[in-house]
Amino acid sequence: MNSKTNIIKLRTAADYLFEKGKYEDAFYIYNEIYNKIWAAIGSVQNNINSFSQTFITSYKSNYEFRTQFLNHAMETTFKKWFDLDLDQTLNEFMFTTSGHLQCISYAPEINYSISNETVLNEYLILHTLILEIGNDWINALLKIATPVFEDQILKKIRPNNKLETVKKMIIENAEKIKNTDWYKVNVFFLDYLFNTGDNSSELFTTVQKIVGFYYHQKSHRRYTETNEKDAKKKYTSYESYERYEKYERYEKYEKQTNIFEDDFDPTTATEFEKAKYYGKILGLSGKVTKSQIRKKYLELIAKYHPDRVSDLGEELKILAEKKTKQLNAAYEWMKKKYNL
Repeated sequence: MNSKTNIIKLRTAADYLFEKGKYEDAFYIYNEIYNKIWAAIGSVQNNINSFSQTFITSYKSNYEFRTQFLNHAMETTFKKWFDLDLDQTLNEFMFTTSGHLQCISYAPEINYSISNETVLNEYLILHTLILEIGNDWINALLKIATPVFEDQILKKIRPNNKLETVKKMIIENAEKIKNTDWYKVNVFFLDYLFNTGDNSSELFTTVQKIVGFYYHQKSHRRYTETNEKDAKKKYTSYESYERYEKYERYEKYEKQTNIFEDDFDPTTATEFEKAKYYGKILGLSGKVTKSQIRKKYLELIAKYHPDRVSDLGEELKILAEKKTKQLNAAYEWMKKKYNL
């Protein structure tokens, strides 16, 4: 990583959007932080595993080396990537994961697109972060989930336990969390289950008994006016932060134009708008490598080659020509942007 990521600034921007009820916008920022922290943990884990498997033959010695050295390596990595120590990163991870999950709970567009198993496992991750405060929270976390990489890019967070085990652990942890400052996690967990139609399951009824009095809310329980003013004050110092401005520009852009309409003007569009537009043209999603961009372009451009549409009607030929121009423009921009 060439430059540090200021995840505190990012989270503050996400918190502000969340308090304004802009759950989808907040979710994408929380998601970026969440994945960056997992990527840092995963990169260290992979390097340690690779070293220990190569140079340490004894299983016991191998395990002890990985367990003892992990925290030291993570401290260095967090400092390098985020300019934060272990405790500071844990704090950001807890609040980010909490915000991330609440966005899923209260935004139907998001919770319908993410599997129940993924969400429940993330709640278990949050429980672990809350209950395992101390120097060994990373080892505790890696017993719950494993970051999976492909081509050195984080692809997913894989659960280490079966779904039924995850549910049992959530119930056990809900009882423990009830007596901490994080007791509201149990409440918005119930909101998630209710909002996804899972309000008659054993999981819901058991956690509800632990919570006690519960009334369902479709949106989050807002802070007091004092906290709202404090959040706005904190946000003011961050609103010029580049990454947040990009999110705001994209929000305004999405409301005003369809990504595939002809009125897209690259001469007036921001770099973020171009990235979203050209990425849509090439059918890109998530994090992709340079080779994947080129491969996708070649696959699509071949479909609209003149030889492929020569026997089609004139209207389809015109459409193919238009699509070819869009693909070429998108690929040219990608080549300059990423030095393909």
